Amino acid sequence: MGMTTGMTTSTRTGGVASHGGGGGGGWRAGAVTGRGVGNRARSSMMMSSMSSMSISSSSSISSSSMMLTAVLAGVGVGCGMDSSARCEAATTGPDPNAPTSNKSTAQWRIYTDIGRGLVQEKKLDEARRYLERALVEAKKGFGEGDAHVAAALNNLAELNRIESKWSESERFFSESLEILRKAYGENHPAVGTALHNLAGCRLAQGDADGAYALYAKSLERKEATLGTNHPEYATTLYHMAEVLSRSDRKQDAVVLLERSIKVSEEIGAAHTDACLRRMKRLAQLLWDCENYEHAERIRRRILSTMEHMNGEEHVKIAGPCESLATVLMKLDQLDEAAALLERAARILSKVRGDGGALALASTRLNLADIAIRRDNVKEALKFARQALDVLAPSALDAIRRDALRVDIRVGVVTQYARAAALLAKLSPDAPSTSRHVDDARQYLDEIEKLVITVSSSTPTRASLETIRVARRAL
Repeated sequence: MGMTTGMTTSTRTGGVASHGGGGGGGWRAGAVTGRGVGNRARSSMMMSSMSSMSISSSSSISSSSMMLTAVLAGVGVGCGMDSSARCEAATTGPDPNAPTSNKSTAQWRIYTDIGRGLVQEKKLDEARRYLERALVEAKKGFGEGDAHVAAALNNLAELNRIESKWSESERFFSESLEILRKAYGENHPAVGTALHNLAGCRLAQGDADGAYALYAKSLERKEATLGTNHPEYATTLYHMAEVLSRSDRKQDAVVLLERSIKVSEEIGAAHTDACLRRMKRLAQLLWDCENYEHAERIRRRILSTMEHMNGEEHVKIAGPCESLATVLMKLDQLDEAAALLERAARILSKVRGDGGALALASTRLNLADIAIRRDNVKEALKFARQALDVLAPSALDAIRRDALRVDIRVGVVTQYARAAALLAKLSPDAPSTSRHVDDARQYLDEIEKLVITVSSSTPTRASLETIRVARRAL
């Protein structure tokens, strides 16, 4: 979903990132629809705000998600499932009833462009003023029931979504949907996309049943108007799978995710970031269902695809190597798992910055686990201490830095607790052991309090369970 100029609606196609196999993602731009637009309104600009770890209330804004789509007079359906996707608008010729350009239509376009730019700069209060003025001018220039008004409402809904103002966001999405229904009828791609947008808003408010019902309606509209071999159809399948996974129906979610991936493969989108995210999410769900053999097959495909896209020594290869290694450890294939982890460590050792260091610490902890299973205590202790050297200061930083995302802070602290527990197991009498264990317990208490204050959403409950597992290990 994104800021739009022109008769544009867009789809949020987020994902859930999970350590070792989830698909990172966020809300992305989707279908572009429209009838004839005036000469002054022949292009559509969409900006999507990316969520980081889930289909959630994230409010981060990515400038890299800007996309330009030409919507010539006619009906355009484009935009893939990814913020970096290219959009191509199909056209059917000019509409003789297209609104004539006038002062208000020109003002609408100017205000929308300014508002979009301010959102990109994270100046949200100023952006709201311009987007509200754009809505007023759209109604004056195009008429109350015109799709340009739906686009202006969609922009305000998206702005409220960014700010987690859910009731306002839902109201604007609903108004946009009603205009599109009256303008185009039920069986139109724009209506399917608007239903999808509204479903995402419901899901963010914890209404899983309401969200699923809307996604199902969206899927019906998309099947009727776009067919089943279309990226937008795959997108909605993916979101329906996410709702099921949040409702503890993970086996059913696996079925829908496999369908979504199959559609992407059949339309030649197997080597796209969107399809990779879905494959990672599928692997994580299979892991959660303890179907490790199937998870292994999916993670091998992910690694092979990533190598094909990036080369064998690219930094992006480290994550898939570790993800495959973790499932191989479950299957007692320790030699291959160790080789993959060593490969990941070699790649990560060349990466500067905290992110690379933290990822390297995780890899070393997994190598320590393998060493323990091989009865090599000395090597396990070496890896554990190497991980602690990075994780101890990072965990303290995660507690203090309010600007860090909560999921990142939880991840760092729980990894530190994991390393401290490993040290206590391997070297209980070492002078530093009790200090690390005490610090880890304190940090877990503090991060748990932080998570509880955030919300009662499913991602929050998952974070709390991660914290409790880490505490039990201590």
